[in-house]
Amino acid sequence: MPAPPKQPSERRKPGLPSIHEGREQRLAGRWSVVTGRAWLTIAVGLIASLLIYRIVSGREIEGRRSALLGKQRAVDATVGKEWLPLRDRLEKFVIKSSGPEGADIIQPEAKAWINHVATGVYLRIRLADAMSPEAIRTTARDSARDAFTGCLLRTENAALARGEVDAGVFPDQPWNLRQAYAATRILSPEWVSEVSTADDSLRLRVFEQQYDKAEREEIPKAIEIIKRADFFLLVLDESADDPKDEKPLWTDGGVDTAEEAIQLAPHWARVFVLDLQKDKEILRLRRRAEGGFVFAGGKPVTDEETLDAMKRQVNNCALAQEIRGSVLPPPP
Repeated sequence: MPAPPKQPSERRKPGLPSIHEGREQRLAGRWSVVTGRAWLTIAVGLIASLLIYRIVSGREIEGRRSALLGKQRAVDATVGKEWLPLRDRLEKFVIKSSGPEGADIIQPEAKAWINHVATGVYLRIRLADAMSPEAIRTTARDSARDAFTGCLLRTENAALARGEVDAGVFPDQPWNLRQAYAATRILSPEWVSEVSTADDSLRLRVFEQQYDKAEREEIPKAIEIIKRADFFLLVLDESADDPKDEKPLWTDGGVDTAEEAIQLAPHWARVFVLDLQKDKEILRLRRRAEGGFVFAGGKPVTDEETLDAMKRQVNNCALAQEIRGSVLPPPP
């Protein structure tokens, strides 16, 4: 006779028997509680993994940091060897020029310089901000080439000569001292200190990107400034005639700097030129920065920001004409 059919409980279940056995044990509550020894083993494993990660990560960061500082020292030994003495020399001249007002100086070289296609460095800050190297470096960040240099100097505009439509009407000379400070920031003790204390991979990556940009774009600019600059043009703006005009102004685009606020108002300014090749002051004048304009026809400009830009340009060009008229007086 054939064997009787198996009952449902006796039928073989698909899959591995051990899996079904484990499931039955869990349902029976045999593994419902993890022992203290098991938790301890898990905790020790996690701590060990974290320690290994910290050690490996720390060694990686230390290696990257050492490599970055090594490359920085190589740049410091070459570019820094020439830039730092030039920086100190310019800052010393600025501080000296901020002292008591001296007599006008117009050397014969100034007449040739003002009409020469010159290559130099320009800085314009307030007289009150020219008392220390730290103040000069801080306020130089807001310094920009303005209409004064465009109206004063007869220099080339290389970008415009190449036909670039957005080259502007003013030349790309002189360089602004702000550019030199920015181009050599990786040489500053502050930058080195921040790199030395960077213990996070992401933070260190930021410094690596800064160095890569400096090596690719900024250091070549610094070398060009160091090698080619033959004069230093300095403008120190004295207090505005009306003290309230010295306060920064809020505009739609943000807040104007104190320097921009002074350029809006009539005031006196000191202008200096230092011949870097001869280490000789060839020009020292104190003149008024005050101009005016009228709308000859058409609809007058009413936008406040545009009017401010026009006022700055007129005042700066008026100062430039005062300087040119003193250096190159018109024939009788």
